[in-house]
Amino acid sequence: MAESSAFVVKAPFNDSSTGDCVLQTPDGTQFVVHRLVLSLASQIWNNMFSLPQGSEGSSDTHPVIPVEEDPETMEALLTMVYPLSPPRINSYDLATRLVQACDKYFIDVFRLDTILYKVLRTTAALEADPLGVYALAWRLGMDDEAKIASRYTHRLDLNDPKVKSDLIRRSGSVNSLLALWDLRLRRETALHDLVKLAEIKQSDRGNDPACERDGLYYLELESKTDHYDAAKSSARQSLQEPYPRCHTLKQFFGIHFPRDDHGCRMCLCAAEAKQSIMIKPIAAVLDSYPQTITRIVTDI
Repeated sequence: MAESSAFVVKAPFNDSSTGDCVLQTPDGTQFVVHRLVLSLASQIWNNMFSLPQGSEGSSDTHPVIPVEEDPETMEALLTMVYPLSPPRINSYDLATRLVQACDKYFIDVFRLDTILYKVLRTTAALEADPLGVYALAWRLGMDDEAKIASRYTHRLDLNDPKVKSDLIRRSGSVNSLLALWDLRLRRETALHDLVKLAEIKQSDRGNDPACERDGLYYLELESKTDHYDAAKSSARQSLQEPYPRCHTLKQFFGIHFPRDDHGCRMCLCAAEAKQSIMIKPIAAVLDSYPQTITRIVTDI
């Protein structure tokens, strides 16, 4: 029996198979399988094979059963249920399709954790679909992978009904959404203390050197009531990165030293020294800043 598609079916599902049934994908790819193996793996397949098999669509002496999955997904699924080495899943897209196929045929998805843990940790998948990776990791009970994925969800609008419904549907649990809400709350609570570390007061100038050009202190700030709110807003944006780092106060908090860019050597040196002193405790706080969910909570 020859395959009619470009996909190359490998043993034990090709012509050399001793199987007694054929599964055919929409593009015409045919997998020769053993009904007994599939019946033991899936109640859906067991029920399917218990029905009378018509002669139409038969291939040689084997009945042909059409399936909706693409060849790549079907090969991975069959490899998973046969007594073979686990399939290699090299893309998040295939991982998603494989989970959907397991759902369709009532195959336990928890056997997928050892197969999918690598692909769920790839930066490409996390950046392309953070919600999907997080939901899938939650669904499979993969605690470490769910924590990593939650780092990439900070930009998601959890108030969006579509985001909420999609997450609950894909993860299979409302607790996945509640865990992200808890993370958002902990992050917002910790934000105040972080911003306070970057607060610049008039008293901070102390014995700072006067400007060589006009005699004014480089750190003197205009009195602005919105300084804290502006720094907090900027920090909130900076913290949306999965692994945030504070390189300069300007980059992270949007804070400009008033006299650090007008050519005065004393001002520049003093600004660099002041930033270096302030950034060290900020970096320490960032290391412990809430960036991930605490753990996966199973439904009762």
